[in-house]
Amino acid sequence: MRVRRGHVALAGVAAGVALGVARRRARRAGAADGESRLGGLSGRPVTVTTDDGVQLAVDVDGAPESDLAIVFAHGWVLNRHSWHFQREALRGEAELVLYDHRGHGGSAPGAYEDCSIERLGDDLAAVIEETVPEGKRIILVGHSMGGMTIMGLAASRPELFGERVAGVALLGTSCGELAGSTFGFPGVLGRGVSAMTPRMFELMRARARLVERTPRVRSRTSLPVTRYTSFGPGADRRHVRFVNEMVSTTPVEVMVGFFHALMAHDKRAALKAFDTVETAIVVGERDRLTPPRHSRVIAEALPNARLHVIPRAGHMIGLERPELVNGVLRDLMARVRERAAANTGPGSQAPGETRTGTGAGAGTETGAGTETGAGTETGARAGAVGGEALSA
Repeated sequence: MRVRRGHVALAGVAAGVALGVARRRARRAGAADGESRLGGLSGRPVTVTTDDGVQLAVDVDGAPESDLAIVFAHGWVLNRHSWHFQREALRGEAELVLYDHRGHGGSAPGAYEDCSIERLGDDLAAVIEETVPEGKRIILVGHSMGGMTIMGLAASRPELFGERVAGVALLGTSCGELAGSTFGFPGVLGRGVSAMTPRMFELMRARARLVERTPRVRSRTSLPVTRYTSFGPGADRRHVRFVNEMVSTTPVEVMVGFFHALMAHDKRAALKAFDTVETAIVVGERDRLTPPRHSRVIAEALPNARLHVIPRAGHMIGLERPELVNGVLRDLMARVRERAAANTGPGSQAPGETRTGTGAGAGTETGAGTETGAGTETGARAGAVGGEALSA
């Protein structure tokens, strides 16, 4: 597919952004009372046991009246609480299912040799089967390794897509070719980092007991790495510390095992399953772990997908730009419902790529590479809320 660049902002998405802004202001107003402490949300706890006996920790936020269920799959060395702002915003609008990958958060680890994207895809299938009521249309939302997990499910269970699964959101992810990543470091330094990273992880694995016996040292050592690799400019320190806590408490063997799984990941062929569902692709312009080129490869393979590029955002876009991400998810929910009502193919409007955000340098790509400032309205419909323009 040739990605057509257009600034056709959706009124529904803008409304979602407005709602997100209002809720975030309310959250800030109540912060002194600890109402929305990061990672402090909980739901009905469920334990899902996989076919190889691994117990996965799952939270379910019920919405009996909703026709939709959203299943969230988090990224590498994170956990289900990384979806804090999405969970806070979407509660009550759909059944929410949030789970920890094996070895992450509250889930038990499996065997080291089972650290693979294929295995995670099977785990996701088990979560769906155990937690999502029949009759609800499912939207799968995956960040980073979570997006790859959805691809793993598509490779092994393509029949689910278009049947039970009606929508997919892929945030800061890749369908392959991550081996040799420079993590944003330039030139010779980047090549050195690429060569040394696998060796460093194997060294950590060999000394896993020592590393895990000194959690404070591990946390302090990983903090600058987390800040550089996971966030864009102007990151909130609370968010950086929140993510670093998840990273530094992930078992070393799990971290290393799934690092190698990411490097071996290749699921471009599985993307064809997404042709039958509504798909949104979102990436931060400054993402150093899964740079925008990876999202563009996915978009090229999916003619009906909508690609959103968020200026100045890094890898943790759900924390960095929650209103924008939540707006994209609400738009996806609306598209799934519209498609079900009309019984038509995905993408009632022309697909396109958008650049969404605020601040110096934030712009919207239109036409043949022309850039306009954030908040500029072009096309048939447009919306800008709180100084942030969101288009699709």
